[in-house]
Amino acid sequence: MAVLWFLAGGAAGTLNGLSLRWTVARLYPTASIRAVAWTLVGAALRWLLATGVLLGALQHDITSALLAFAGLYLARWATVYWYHRHPW
Repeated sequence: MAVLWFLAGGAAGTLNGLSLRWTVARLYPTASIRAVAWTLVGAALRWLLATGVLLGALQHDITSALLAFAGLYLARWATVYWYHRHPW
């Protein structure tokens, strides 16, 4: 069961990183108010997803919560590393 929380955290972290990459790619100095609104919506969804996974794991036990956090953290950094490794 503990491995499933790690994988759930990893999935949430991957979605979090991909969403963050999508948001950053659309920001530029002359961005419209619509782009700013989508940035705020994306941030809220990322926070809700991470909070939901961590609270769900915490309701199970502290070990599950720590494993979910580790999966979330590692997947986010792996996504950042993967995007910076490739020249886009």
